[in-house]
Amino acid sequence: MQIPGKNLLGQRQTINRGISEDEKVWHFRSAWNVAALNCTTAQYEPILTGYSAYIKDHATALRRVNDRIDAEYRREAASRRDGIMAREAQMTAVYNFFALPPARARFCRAALDIANRHNLAPPSDPIAFAKDNFDLIEEPFELFFEEYEQYQRSSAQWDARYGERYGASQPGWVAVQEARANGVVIPTVTSDPTMVVTSAGPAGAVTDPETGVAVPVVPVQENVISQPITQPVPSDEDGAQN
Repeated sequence: MQIPGKNLLGQRQTINRGISEDEKVWHFRSAWNVAALNCTTAQYEPILTGYSAYIKDHATALRRVNDRIDAEYRREAASRRDGIMAREAQMTAVYNFFALPPARARFCRAALDIANRHNLAPPSDPIAFAKDNFDLIEEPFELFFEEYEQYQRSSAQWDARYGERYGASQPGWVAVQEARANGVVIPTVTSDPTMVVTSAGPAGAVTDPETGVAVPVVPVQENVISQPITQPVPSDEDGAQN
């Protein structure tokens, strides 16, 4: 996954950087729309209720924002059609950003917080409400990017320290679980790697200690590019026996 980098000020260079005040309002509206579509369990019902009320009660003000953004795109484009296409491409990127699956749980909780406050005390100024809550709706993604970068650093550190012995951290997880199943002491952050002895185990499957799921271990074949794992399909004869 490609994580957006930061500028010299430490700001994450996402689709939400370098935008106008009108675009910030529209990105907020778009994010709330994504939440209404994706956060669909019963506990998140206020998100849809609040979003529907927000765009209905403030349709005129939001339309003016949208019209100003459209006009700006048309001014910067070579033709009206080019302006429309550029705006559509931008909005597709905005919706895709806020639909990022790994951040969805936090995103839904943030949207629920915003919706609950909106529903409890409907704002008279939709523009100010959008700007005041923009950072909150964006925060789940900022947190995910920070955590993913930390994961990448930790993974690289693990690979540098133990990768030669256990394999890369991805898919080194399988190698570690296989070693653990065979009684090998697995190093931790405070372990001395010189005191750890490894031994090869048979190929087959290892069990995830948390879920109990058997994860297949496929021996590496140097003369092939990839080794897909497929689900066996029962034959007609097998089906007749069931």
